[in-house]
Amino acid sequence: PYGCTEQTMSRFLPAAIVARTLKELGVDPADAMERAFGGIEKAHSAKTQPKGKKDLAKLDEMVDQGLKRLYDFQHADGGWGWWKEGTSDRYMTAYVLWGLAVARDGGISVKPDVSSRAASWLEKELVQEENDGDRAAWLLHALSAHHAKRKTVGELEKKAFDRAFKEHTKLSAYGRALLAISAKRYGYAEQASLLVTNL
Repeated sequence: PYGCTEQTMSRFLPAAIVARTLKELGVDPADAMERAFGGIEKAHSAKTQPKGKKDLAKLDEMVDQGLKRLYDFQHADGGWGWWKEGTSDRYMTAYVLWGLAVARDGGISVKPDVSSRAASWLEKELVQEENDGDRAAWLLHALSAHHAKRKTVGELEKKAFDRAFKEHTKLSAYGRALLAISAKRYGYAEQASLLVTNL
């Protein structure tokens, strides 16, 4: 009940990743949960699952609770801080925006206005990270996930990407990986390939 934004997101995100992974693999969620929580050998399920059979309701409940809490924590400017009160933080807003994109891509219903407001705020904040390529790569990673279905790259994102790519040799391996993922989502095949080769 006292979890901050990061704790809420870190509980919500694994559930969203499971949903997305099952969808991408074309696996029926009920069948996967039956195998994971019901035991493969029914004769031994009392030993392997002493607290009884679990189902998707718990996963759905975690997702629902996480979304409600994240919606409630969003600030008027569209960003998130570490707590409900306080100022919006670029790193935390990128974390939540990325997580919401993962959830959306996994078939979880996410309020579009919540994500759009966060993306708008984050796009304006990109300029603040122009001297920190790794942080810019993190923000671009979140924005590219949010805009994954869009055919064009926003002007502010393009400028930030070009700036980060120009200095890519100064990025950490993690920053290069994030920038490579962003490049792939933005349709920059040549830059993505070069970044992967660098890694």
